[in-house]
Amino acid sequence: MRRFGLTCFALMLPLLLTSGSALADEVSPVPPQLRLLTEPLPPLSYMEQSRMTGFSVELVERLKPKVEVSADIEMLPWARAFNIASHTPNVMLFSTALRDSRRSQFDFVGPIATARIMLYKLTSDEALPTDITEASKLGSLGVYRGSPAERILKQAGVQNFEVSSYPLQSLRQLLAGRVRFWCQVDLTVDRLLTQAGTSEQALTPLAELERIELYLAFSRGTSKEMVERWQQALMTYQEEGGFAELYEYWFRLPPESDRSHILWRLTPEG
Repeated sequence: MRRFGLTCFALMLPLLLTSGSALADEVSPVPPQLRLLTEPLPPLSYMEQSRMTGFSVELVERLKPKVEVSADIEMLPWARAFNIASHTPNVMLFSTALRDSRRSQFDFVGPIATARIMLYKLTSDEALPTDITEASKLGSLGVYRGSPAERILKQAGVQNFEVSSYPLQSLRQLLAGRVRFWCQVDLTVDRLLTQAGTSEQALTPLAELERIELYLAFSRGTSKEMVERWQQALMTYQEEGGFAELYEYWFRLPPESDRSHILWRLTPEG
């Protein structure tokens, strides 16, 4: 009898192993964790007393439980963060300016903010150029690496500019006289001036260079379902009034858009 039982077990073993393997194949693998990247760009995202804060940081933190994402936000220089997001799947990069050259790289959810790229000078400087071409003939311009302002200068053929790693470094170059003009997103200027230890009266805006919309950008390889979850969470937060309240707290003005949407990554097929 015992020999009979062992014989049956030996005959059944391949079937048990096969069925177990098939069952394992049916179990969906655990999806990779979404990586969250941002840059030091107050008041959107910055460090204060060893704590990360800012409008976009707080927005993402409030949306994380709704989309069941637990990853910590990482703050990196923009050029490095953008390079990672451009070559790595499952990355959300924020706050990212929407432009045509990026439509083939990312899926976009938003907009979460609207801003203007402005040309600034020191109020004490008597120069009054009306555009970046005039300004570049009078002195060098300051921008930070990978910023919309750097792109604008390059597209305009301007060569007389200095590139820094962070917006605050670029502002300090202006205050120290190392550059004569500064190109920067208007929403960020007040906080940067505070960090630099000076007041808004120190600067005078000269010209608007470009209007931009900022989004949550999802790298190639991020699942469609993940992108849709973030868009749904943002839209719900907007409908509940939380988004407008957060926006007005940080920027002292109402959001220009309170209706989010998805702009899917463009493919060669269209």
